[in-house]
Amino acid sequence: MLDRRSAPRTFLNETGSISIDEHRSLPCIVYNRSLGGVRIALPEAEILPDRFVLNIDSSNEILICRVVWRKAEEIGAATNEPEIGRSGRPSLRRVPAPV
Repeated sequence: MLDRRSAPRTFLNETGSISIDEHRSLPCIVYNRSLGGVRIALPEAEILPDRFVLNIDSSNEILICRVVWRKAEEIGAATNEPEIGRSGRPSLRRVPAPV
């Protein structure tokens, strides 16, 4: 099978929580992650908004995520992690300051 991923995966199988809004969060399992994404399982995947905040319990990491695909009780999401440039160092994208 052809693997189309741009970065290798790290298998985690760790618990986490997804913040839906400032009052609600859903428990989840983070199966794996790569430099730019995560695969998450949760029973109510269909109610998850396209953008959400993920907290990985074991590492206390907080990631801003965007859903890329959905299957039954799993989702794949892109994360806000910096991309690695040609120099091998993270290249951070500049966000313009509000006017």
